[in-house]
Amino acid sequence: VIATKETGTEAPVKRIENCSFLYTRHQNMFFVALTRSNVNPALVFEYLFQLIRILKGYLGEEFDENAMRNNMTLIYELMDETMDFGYPQNCAVDVLRLYINLGSVKPQDEPEPSQLTSQITGAIDWRREGIRHKKNEVY
Repeated sequence: VIATKETGTEAPVKRIENCSFLYTRHQNMFFVALTRSNVNPALVFEYLFQLIRILKGYLGEEFDENAMRNNMTLIYELMDETMDFGYPQNCAVDVLRLYINLGSVKPQDEPEPSQLTSQITGAIDWRREGIRHKKNEVY
């Protein structure tokens, strides 16, 4: 057990009784997800990695335990926006900074409302812009 802790060769999934603990590490902190049902581990790990990326965007590239303790309100809001009923939702830092302004995200140009809709929903408008018809009929 001690040898696996020192080399870091222990598996990132731990099963204890009926619970599965899936975890990843950033610096000296562990980010852990807990589940009692059969979930897709790739989805869980992708969310954990995206959460770390979001926290890097808000707290800085080298955030630590103290930075997280000092910004718990921000972290609660970020987790609330990125997760709904156990399913990951919007994990784009550019879109999150439009809603959550407590942290220090690097400023970027404001997207147009049409771009914002496509970023949130992923919908792509199939009709080219500027097309006008005299009659709006379907045959």
